[in-house]
Formats: sequence, structure tokens, C-alpha cells
Amino acid sequence: MSMPPDLQLPEGPLVTADWLERYVEHPNVRVLDVRGRHPSSALPHAKTAEYSAGHIPGAMFVDWEHDFIDVGDPVPVQVAPANAFAARAGELGIGDDDLVVTYDDYYGIFAARVAWAFRYYGAETRVLDGGWLTWKEEGRPVTDAVADCLPATFTARVRPRLRRTLADVVDARDRGAMLVDARPRHLFLGEQGLANTGHIPGARCLPYQELVDGATGLWAAPAAVARLARDAGIDPDRPPCELIATCGSGVSATVAMLALERIGVHCDGVYDGSFNEWGADRDRPVEYGAPA
Repeated sequence: MSMPPDLQLPEGPLVTADWLERYVEHPNVRVLDVRGRHPSSALPHAKTAEYSAGHIPGAMFVDWEHDFIDVGDPVPVQVAPANAFAARAGELGIGDDDLVVTYDDYYGIFAARVAWAFRYYGAETRVLDGGWLTWKEEGRPVTDAVADCLPATFTARVRPRLRRTLADVVDARDRGAMLVDARPRHLFLGEQGLANTGHIPGARCLPYQELVDGATGLWAAPAAVARLARDAGIDPDRPPCELIATCGSGVSATVAMLALERIGVHCDGVYDGSFNEWGADRDRPVEYGAPA
């Protein structure tokens, strides 16, 4: 795809609120509101009511658990196949030459996931630094009007390495790839006999809550990310030859991927099934505690 010459797109995976306010009405900018709640919440996971009460002008709402998801896959929230993904993107008015900008209000995990999914299918994407929280706190434009959405044609152009399957991860580990796990630290460390805890052997711990400020939605400064990466055993000056991001369900892994990208550490892809899939088979090895 090619960006229009009048759209000055910054480097890196994020855009600032100043940038988005300047370009929010640009005909090739498509803003997606991906506000939601963690799967553990008893409240609705998609914040449709909050969207209806107010959102960034022109933003279309995306339900992170249902839009762009493969409903037929037994592993939860796997990315939709190409045809279904392209159809939904077209329904939201997203075409081949559009820039997709996503935002949420929960550590950037849903915005980063949808941005990654569009990137996987060949689109140019950015995540709004600060998300909804900082946008609203700074008094920027908000509306309750649902944006007009003219259908468009979106062509899914798969970038295969961005999404890793279980078989891919097994092969990658055999050739020495490193995994970085974005789950909360207590889940990564885990406890034997406690479901959904522990980690894939050899994985490094880089929790998403340490990469984004939950109170403001602002992403950690590159210097802070570099320090966290070094503490996790990832040297930004000598990055792994192959690095794959994982988490519980392939959602918060995308935060680790984008945060590392900001410090020049290339993350080759996201293990979409993540620990939900890995840990479902008791024959697969699981480690507990801090990596050696």
C-alpha cells in the first residue's frame, strides 16, 4: 500500500494525540475504538455503551472478542481467516490505501491486538499513545455521533511470519528462538497445580502492565522499555536472532511486540494461540519461577 503524500506518518508503531487530532478527518485515516474489559471481568467485555456515550470523532467501534476473530477455532480469539477479515474491514470502510489507527482504555492491549491483526493482513497501522484516557483528559474533541461508514474494498495480503502457530513455535524453539511472555508476572512465575500459570520453557517475562501506564494509557518511554528488556534477559544492543511474543491468548503479546519495536528490537511474530493453547496439553512442558 502507499500513503497519500499529504499524510505525514511518523515512524514507529504509535501516533500521538496531537498527530491524530490533526489528521482525524483525513480521508485515508480510519480510527477504530477498541475499548474493552479483560476476559476476567463480569461486565460486558466490549464497551459498546461507553462508545455510544462518547468517542473520538469518526471512530468506528470494534468488539475485540468478536470482530476479526475466527469463531470456528477451538482456541479462543484467534485471528479471522483472510476472507472473513477482509469482509469485516470493508464493512467498516477500511480500504487498501487507508491507515488504521486504534485506541482503547486498558493498557493498549486491545488496540495493539487489532493493529497487529491489520498489519498481519498487510495494512499500515498505528496505535494512539495515551488512548482514550489521555485523549479525554486533555479535552480533545469527543462525539456521540456514529460515524458514517461507506463500504470499501480491503485486500488481505498475509504477512505469514507475523502470526505463529503452535507448530511454528515448536520449530522455532528447536532452532533457538527466544519467546517473550507479556502476561502479568505472577502468572508467568506460576505455581505447580495452579491452572493457567507458569510459562513455556525458556520464555522471558515482559509484562504488559509495565509497558503501558494504566492510569494514563501512555506507553513507557523507550529508555524504560530498554531497561525492562535487559532485566528480562533481552539485550537491545544484541537482540535475539528470532524473537516471538506470547501471552495468555495472543492479545497482550502484541503490546510487548510494539514496545520492543520502539527500541529497535525486532519481534518476528506473535504466537496467536499462546499459553491458552500450549497449556491445554499436559504433555507439553511448562516451567515455573524465574528463568535461569
